Amino acid sequence: MKYKFMTQPLLAGIYEPEGIYLSTPFDGASPVLQFWGQYPDHYAQFKYNGVPLKGHIGIDFGLEVGSYLFAVDNGRVMEISYEAGSFERYIKLEHRWGESIYGYVGEIGVEAGQLVKRNESIARVGPSRHSLPPHLHFGIRITPYNRFDGWGGFSDPLPYMNPSNIVLTEHDEDAGASFTPHPMAVERPGMRRP
Repeated sequence: MKYKFMTQPLLAGIYEPEGIYLSTPFDGASPVLQFWGQYPDHYAQFKYNGVPLKGHIGIDFGLEVGSYLFAVDNGRVMEISYEAGSFERYIKLEHRWGESIYGYVGEIGVEAGQLVKRNESIARVGPSRHSLPPHLHFGIRITPYNRFDGWGGFSDPLPYMNPSNIVLTEHDEDAGASFTPHPMAVERPGMRRP
């Protein structure tokens, strides 16, 4: 028996039995500098809501400074803020399915509370203060989420994105040895996390 969802074309932004389909937060294709869940030993030294992290809580895409960033789905700008030692300047959007976060942004083209459409320009990539090349840290939370799960409530965004815009490279042991994952802010009592 064939199910309709197996034969009908996918429409971006429509719920399908497999999940939520998001636009890519940048134009064109981009290499992945760091995948979801990588470097668990490194990230275990950082706490998110009092719980040690289990690994990298998003995907880092290598992009040039000034590259435009786009809303991955219709939503509302929840927060524009700065987290020193971690995401630096970031934007968080609220969607019908949860939240998306864009870290290491430079110039911002939206205001808190503003409604945004899928593929609408929201910001540009900024320079990173860390040793990594310029990049976008992109993460999502899917409702319902648990901020105390060791992932800060974040989920791997890769399964929800168009794979043709993601440049996957062969794992290079030598390159991995010289790569330094970005830090997270050291949590202090009363600190508010994005």
